[in-house]
Amino acid sequence: NSFHTLFIKNDAKMYYPELDFQANARASNLCQELGQVSYIFSDKTGTLTQNVMDLKRIWVGKQTFGHLVKERGFHGRADVLKARSEGVITRELDYLLETLAV
Repeated sequence: NSFHTLFIKNDAKMYYPELDFQANARASNLCQELGQVSYIFSDKTGTLTQNVMDLKRIWVGKQTFGHLVKERGFHGRADVLKARSEGVITRELDYLLETLAV
């Protein structure tokens, strides 16, 4: 398990150079759990921040919507509407949006 976390941490494809940020596995059982994940939601405690969680990017199917920008809010609405109007990944996108609405 520790070997897998080392791979995750050192994977060049999991590095985001714009923010100088790399993947960090904080649990040794992460690899066994990854295959069982349907939705990933991220939150933070807000201790040092304004206690606000902004949706920045969603990944549905094999398509990413949204952009990592410093401005608050989700900046992928036009792409989501276009994908829905073209019938691309409609069912998966509807499931995600319904889950977020709850």
